[in-house]
Amino acid sequence: MNKSAWNRLICLGMLLVMLLGACRDDMRLEYALQVAGENRAELERVLAYYEDEPEKQKAARFLIENMPYYHSKQGEKLDSLKEVLASADSLGVIQGPSWYYPNWPSYAPENLQRIEDVQVITADFLIRNIDLAFEVWKKWPWNTELSWEEFCEFILPYRVGNEPLENWREVCYRRYSFLLDSVYTGNDPIEAVKVVCNYLEKERPFRLSWMFNYPHLGGNFLLEYRIGKCREACDFIAYVLRALGIPVAFDFYTYSAENRMGHIWTVVKDTVGGWLPFNFPYTFPESGNYFIDNRRPSVIYRQYFGRRWNRSREWLEDAAVPIEFKNVFREKVSENYFQTDLEVPVQGISGEYVCLGVFGVRGWRGIDIAKVKHGKAIFRNIGSKQIYILMGYQDGLYVPQGNPFYFEGNGMREFKADAKRRDSVVLYRKYPLSERIKAYMAGMKGGRFEISNNKDFRQSAVIGRVEEAPQVNWNKVSLAKPVSGRYVRYVSAPNEYAEVAEMHFYEDGHEWIPVGSWADAPASIGTGAYQVYDHNPLTHYISSQGGASITIDFGKEVWIDSFAFMPRNDDNFIRIGDEYELFYWGEGKWQSLGRQQATEIRLVYEDVPIGALLHLHDWTRGEEELPFYLEGGKQVFASEGID
Repeated sequence: MNKSAWNRLICLGMLLVMLLGACRDDMRLEYALQVAGENRAELERVLAYYEDEPEKQKAARFLIENMPYYHSKQGEKLDSLKEVLASADSLGVIQGPSWYYPNWPSYAPENLQRIEDVQVITADFLIRNIDLAFEVWKKWPWNTELSWEEFCEFILPYRVGNEPLENWREVCYRRYSFLLDSVYTGNDPIEAVKVVCNYLEKERPFRLSWMFNYPHLGGNFLLEYRIGKCREACDFIAYVLRALGIPVAFDFYTYSAENRMGHIWTVVKDTVGGWLPFNFPYTFPESGNYFIDNRRPSVIYRQYFGRRWNRSREWLEDAAVPIEFKNVFREKVSENYFQTDLEVPVQGISGEYVCLGVFGVRGWRGIDIAKVKHGKAIFRNIGSKQIYILMGYQDGLYVPQGNPFYFEGNGMREFKADAKRRDSVVLYRKYPLSERIKAYMAGMKGGRFEISNNKDFRQSAVIGRVEEAPQVNWNKVSLAKPVSGRYVRYVSAPNEYAEVAEMHFYEDGHEWIPVGSWADAPASIGTGAYQVYDHNPLTHYISSQGGASITIDFGKEVWIDSFAFMPRNDDNFIRIGDEYELFYWGEGKWQSLGRQQATEIRLVYEDVPIGALLHLHDWTRGEEELPFYLEGGKQVFASEGID
């Protein structure tokens, strides 16, 4: 074949590809128009309106082609729930009758009415959204390098989830455009974001509240009340920034090695093409900083408005691919955060794919997938310093293969149980002790306990001091000789808040029950001092200032020969009275080392295989449990590091 004929063949192939692509686009558009039913005329009116503006018509097609995948959730019960959320105080504590709280019987999100966008959206709404999006896109210099796809995904969309259809873009622009027109007039989108975030928090702080399960609340509600979970904080800042022409995306992970739940945050594109994460309202983006927080995710994804059409039909229909990897509205963006690849040999797994798993509430769960080639698999851009396991996928279930291993970042350590070599272990926890919880507990250092017969403690005696930061939750103190008094109080160090979960006082093993309690500084989270004797480790009192006190009144003079106290904690220490079971990983499954009911704040197991990965399960309560290993007879969680 001569050169001329070859060039004609190439041109013909390119033309064919273009025609096939155009055909697919037309099919997607026609599908959306057909699904619209009686609302088809509204969508066609938008396309006709932009007949002489091809760029805007292209944007309209993008929105309409993806419209069949979006809807809103509505209902009277959701309206009532929003009223409950709106009642929250300045710290996010929800007010109202007790039946408003998590078991509120009159609300269930699955019973809400589903309203399809494609069947109700109006031409006027869509046209106004497109015009305003183009206006701010063209207005700012930081968008000159923004690609068409990035504009369509991170500025143009008229919604973020399944919230009501609202004119949030126009409302936000009118309310906050002055911030970029006069307050900040530079060319750096990162600085622009900081200005906007600072203003929003001064205007009215966002209040985090994890109560209830609900759909996306919508721009108008969040503008007015500014309350919700991390997702709502992301929604709120995205509404404002997109309305002002700053491209914002949602990054998230579904599982973390230290967190039984996922997490979501926002990222903004800088002028050099990077995407910088920030956790509004707590952190703002910083150039060159790709650190999220102290959590340790393994794989990170980005949420897209448009369906990712590059996913092949074969992939989506392949039964060997778990459903969580078939989401066509997200893509893995771990390369923005991790530069470590994990290469592992694969044995005993049939099929084309192998999954990488981490341990969570429901056991091992897949967080990434790779093809098996030449007896090995490579997982790109994976979080290090975590425990993983390889898994196959059969009949809709994950099947762990081999032994778990710790991925350091430049090497692996396999956990292989040696049944012939055994050791004893003393266990104090079932979940790693985070730096946050350590800080809570350390807040009691320097505090003291006093007893008196005077309500104002003008005459009192110190019965105990907290010389060092508590290392466990339940701390028992026996007095050298009994003391008497009607009132007992805890006083924090001058620079520390009074932050206590429990305090109990005894004579000959009998606990004295208080008749009242109070504090000399208001609680910082709306709780009362009575929670320090409710026998619930997860409730606590926190003062609003340092050097504060919590007082307990017994109603009469009593004798005390011992007392116990508990700092604010996560209730993942060994809890007296709970039933536990220790497991080790061996022969492809968790093997039991026996059950014990805790009679003290520790558990002792005498016959534990050396080199094994272990897991302690509480049969009585709780969900937070993670594997650990032994080092010198002590339990070490992966987050605490492997030397």
